[in-house]
Amino acid sequence: MLQNYLRIAFRNLWKNKAIAAINIAGLSVGLACFALLLLHVNDEFSFDRFHANKDNIFRVLRHAQAMNGDPAESDAYMPMPLGPAMKTDLPEVRNFVRFCDWGEQFVRSPRQLTKAPVLYADPQIFDVFSFPLRYGDPRTALQEINSVVLTEESAQLYFGEENPTGKTLEIKVEDNFEPFIVTAVAENLPPNSSIRFGILTSFAKHAASTWGNRNTNSWNRSSYATYVELQPGSGLHADSARLQQFRDKYYPDLAEKLRSKGQWNGPGAPVSFRLQPLAAIHTEPEVFGGREAAINPKYGWILLGLGGLVLLIACINFTTLAIGRSAGRAREIGVRKVIGAYRRQLVGQFLAESLLLSMISMMLAIGLVFAFLPAFNELTDKKLRFDLGLYPELGWMLAGMTLLTGVLAGSYPALVLSGFRPIEALKSKFRVSGSNLFTKGLVTFQFVLSVGLIACTMVMVRQLDFLRTKNPGFNKENVLVVNAEDSDTRRIYPLFKAALADRPDIAGVASSELSPGRQQRLEPKRLRLQGRGQGRVRVFH
Repeated sequence: MLQNYLRIAFRNLWKNKAIAAINIAGLSVGLACFALLLLHVNDEFSFDRFHANKDNIFRVLRHAQAMNGDPAESDAYMPMPLGPAMKTDLPEVRNFVRFCDWGEQFVRSPRQLTKAPVLYADPQIFDVFSFPLRYGDPRTALQEINSVVLTEESAQLYFGEENPTGKTLEIKVEDNFEPFIVTAVAENLPPNSSIRFGILTSFAKHAASTWGNRNTNSWNRSSYATYVELQPGSGLHADSARLQQFRDKYYPDLAEKLRSKGQWNGPGAPVSFRLQPLAAIHTEPEVFGGREAAINPKYGWILLGLGGLVLLIACINFTTLAIGRSAGRAREIGVRKVIGAYRRQLVGQFLAESLLLSMISMMLAIGLVFAFLPAFNELTDKKLRFDLGLYPELGWMLAGMTLLTGVLAGSYPALVLSGFRPIEALKSKFRVSGSNLFTKGLVTFQFVLSVGLIACTMVMVRQLDFLRTKNPGFNKENVLVVNAEDSDTRRIYPLFKAALADRPDIAGVASSELSPGRQQRLEPKRLRLQGRGQGRVRVFH
């Protein structure tokens, strides 16, 4: 029966090539738009879900209740001794990993000298997280204090060789370049990973530095991200009382000090530790901390809704065209009913045609996705790729959308056309009950959606144009920013300014902590976040 439906569906599509081409083109564009937005939203919601132990990995947060007029807030910067203390004091903690993101450092290899981000991590990172190594042993990759792990991309950049293990890479630590031995090469990180690195070295190296040595046993300097892996089935992440007891052990007088200053009058301590699931890190923007910016989930649903509206317009177009050519198929329906066809068989026939069109359109839509994905990545500043291995749920999502589109677009025409009376259809004396009102409603709704989407697009284009053309208050084309990080700016800046004072092509020199337009959230006063400042010198030509 299904084979017969498909054979007749192919014949009808071939017979009405123009109408079929219009339907396929409309559905292809609609499905391609929806697929691109689905890929984007799926990427945002799938962050960190590729780790084998994802359900047992949590990031430690410090949560401060609302007090003294300030709102409640959470941050992910923890003191250095927290991880070892949690493993020692809490039996449910199987392992921990601390990260130190010290920004960009000078990196020197036989090929070049560059400045690149360097991330410090505990050696057990490859036991807790699923970062496969292409070369090297994950158990010993970061055991030595001067060991370094590169990604494939970084290894190609610095050495240009397939396997650089055993080679020496120099990294500037404090004031001097120090040699690091490449002990492993990790596969390039997937784009949906909130933990990013190109150069990874041992946390022990940071702990041995001047700044790290100050923080080794300090519970009042918070500059590190701490992740813990719990035993399977552990409920520690939901046991706020035990986490509070643990924190009170290391901050026993906090509540009393705040009460004596009049900043807190509630029960217990106003600050506690919380465990944030790994999979929730990217979708909880209210938490302060982390290298990758978190997103608000509602924006993802809004984007997916816009893609659904575009697809709905294509489905309405299909439906109105099918109803419009109903007169041309009246005799066919009459003949089939006369020779004994049941209505359910006719419904199945028309749905088969609709599903066939939907499948053809989906294949063309996937081709459009591959064609427009580079431009879409440039627009969204992402590195998305249409990869079912990376996003396995895309397969059933697109298959379900193909089926839903076929049923949604073809159900009403199938029900209407299969309801023709055979004698009236053969005599060409029939009337599609309610079709005029319904068709007019569909067309009106289609135009309303189209006008609304066009208006929203124009508003966004004008907003982007405003951001590009708005005068920031200075001539940005003639401003040169000199990065003065990791230098004594109090000593260097006066010398630098004096050296440029006599140059006629320089209008002025000024200094500040951040570059013009660069944003940085202010640190909460009561959380006592510690970190190094960043120096910038601006030269105005």
